[in-house]
Amino acid sequence: MPLKFTAILSAIVLLAASASCQPRPAPARPVIGVALEGGGALGIAHIGVLEWMEDHHIPIDRLSGTSMGALVGALYATGYTPAQLRAIASSDVFLGVFTLQTPYVDLSYRRRQDRRELPASVTFGTEHGVRLRNALLTDRGVNEFLEMHLAAYNRRELSFDQTPIPFRCVATDLNTLKVVTFASGPLPEAVRASISIPGVFPPVQSENGHMLVDGGVLDNLPVDVLRRELHPDIVIAVRLPSQPVASVDTSSILAVLNRAAAVAIESNAQQAAGLADVVIEVPVDNFSATDYSKGGQLIQAGYLAAEKNGAALMRYALNDQNWNAYLAARASRQLGQPGVGQPDVGQPGLVEAVRVVGGDASAKRSLYKDLKPLQGQPASPTDTIHALKRIQANGGYSATYENFAPAPAQNTTAVPTPSAGILVRLANDPIGPPYLLVGPELTAATSNITRTAVNLRFIDQNFGGFGSEFRGTARLGYLTDLSAEYYRLLNRHGLFVQPRTGILREPVYIWANQKRVAERFQQNLDAGIQAGRTIGDTLEIFAEYRAEDTRFALRTGSGGGPYVTGTAQTGLLHINVDHESSSLISPNGFRISAAAGAFFHAVQSSNAPLVMVSGARTWAPNQNNIFGLSTDINSYLRANVAEPFRFTLGGPRRLSASSFDEYRGTDTALARAGYLRRIAPLPTGLGQGLYAVIGYEAGEIWSPENRAILRQDGALGVVAATPLGAITIGGSVGDAGHRKVFITIGRLF
Repeated sequence: MPLKFTAILSAIVLLAASASCQPRPAPARPVIGVALEGGGALGIAHIGVLEWMEDHHIPIDRLSGTSMGALVGALYATGYTPAQLRAIASSDVFLGVFTLQTPYVDLSYRRRQDRRELPASVTFGTEHGVRLRNALLTDRGVNEFLEMHLAAYNRRELSFDQTPIPFRCVATDLNTLKVVTFASGPLPEAVRASISIPGVFPPVQSENGHMLVDGGVLDNLPVDVLRRELHPDIVIAVRLPSQPVASVDTSSILAVLNRAAAVAIESNAQQAAGLADVVIEVPVDNFSATDYSKGGQLIQAGYLAAEKNGAALMRYALNDQNWNAYLAARASRQLGQPGVGQPDVGQPGLVEAVRVVGGDASAKRSLYKDLKPLQGQPASPTDTIHALKRIQANGGYSATYENFAPAPAQNTTAVPTPSAGILVRLANDPIGPPYLLVGPELTAATSNITRTAVNLRFIDQNFGGFGSEFRGTARLGYLTDLSAEYYRLLNRHGLFVQPRTGILREPVYIWANQKRVAERFQQNLDAGIQAGRTIGDTLEIFAEYRAEDTRFALRTGSGGGPYVTGTAQTGLLHINVDHESSSLISPNGFRISAAAGAFFHAVQSSNAPLVMVSGARTWAPNQNNIFGLSTDINSYLRANVAEPFRFTLGGPRRLSASSFDEYRGTDTALARAGYLRRIAPLPTGLGQGLYAVIGYEAGEIWSPENRAILRQDGALGVVAATPLGAITIGGSVGDAGHRKVFITIGRLF
């Protein structure tokens, strides 16, 4: 091809590209702009307003929004229909978007261990002194939601004038104390900044290093931005007016502070509404900003509010012919999959390049390996988000991504194919690692002892390389239990070695006919090593060798076997499987922990085979009903071993009508069946809810000196399942005159 012709063709292409970035010409009718107010869950009502306007053929040519108004507006501006938005709002998707903690199913195997073993803990970062995180909720769920639903608009070079409906959203710059208006860039990032409610979601760091939070702080109804930037002829504002002050709003320090913030936001929204031509006020007095579970009702409220303003709105309605032309023009501007080339037909580009910015060298190396399978494949937000799960599952890093157009290959005669680049931004947690987990534990029952403790766990993640970590645990209270371990990840396939050591000091109570007859004191010092493989987030297989030194001394009374001072050794092969969906009440799933091996060279004990198996399975026919079965089996296969090494049953979760560790033996088996009925939900993101529980337990205990004992009981209770643990109050009645009323904090019985 002659050089002159090539130059002319290039100029034409550049001219066309330049023209495509110019503002869209106005239609031959009034240009209608809509501004959507922020308001948390209340913003779902905007969907009803949009639905009414479509039903009555009222076009929307320009859109602006703040916070939830930005989220709804961005989805609608990029092509989502009101029906699709209704489906999203009426689903349980927001349960994963607005969460206090990373969902259990998204955690690595070791973080699942932490969640199960310390369910009532609060996490502090210790990198810069002891600090809590800077937001109530995590942002991983909302990041993934936006990246998935706005995938075709997730690129830096995007102009929001080129979305099917030109769009703007706003955030507040904490550095300059000014409003930031987003007119270009990755749309998920812009919406994420706009919905960053201070103290609820972490701030978003902009490219210039500034920290951005919810635009509602300064401009909760961006009518001014709509008029200034997009120049509509008619502006329709959708308001979510604040409720009148009530006594509850001034009943505490937090309530007063929250109301004061609401007053400032309401004031700027009222001023903005005065700039609009039509104001649709949605009555939301009966809803709160956390009522995401009431999406259908909020949408209906928005629809009825638009209907109430029908006379003012219908003057802008189009006839069928013009309405269909409007829809066709809007659809023609909709982008397909992310990537370069043929977006109008939705052909995804092939991933040609991957870049990672942020994070240390070992984290980057690991992430590049996770992203490598994407190269050469069609760009897919689902696959990209999945590839980012591993780097985030262990904590310490958050990861977001955007698409970019890679530079074209030089000196090639191959037919060009659509291509896409993926740019991942790794961000270190500003408070850690290391982390300190702190949580209470309480188990109390009538006619019994009370066990209280403070649980502490120190975790230094990525110590010695990405995936390796030091973990130290302490339980202090009715007992002293200290342990330390170093998990050394040998390769990215999960092979590991883990040396550990620990010390335990605790009282041991001996019972006879439901009466405490003796108190002994047990001290254990142990050390060992584990080696095996962690497979994904749900399976771990390892071999363990442990040696321990034990002292078992009498304090008061008599009974519970002879004094024992000496050593013991154990060798076991473990298989642990975790397919539960929650560490507290798993609606569906199962968990199995099995170990088999030998107990040998133990003081005053026979060498013995050793088997330990526990498992649980739950089913939920619907969100309000859960059925569960569980079992625990521990056995030396009837070999005689000394008292300190025996197994116990008794107490909440382990024959609830009996006293703590009332039964001791070399072989124990426990089976439980339960039914949970949710009687009240908690606000979205604040837990699973309040449950009524009914359960049945049966346990058998055997020892060489006593015949087998079978105990059965039934239990009733109420459980509040929150992200910070379970609070259980219940009672149990069993055979042989056993009965107890009990309370537990931290774990589910």
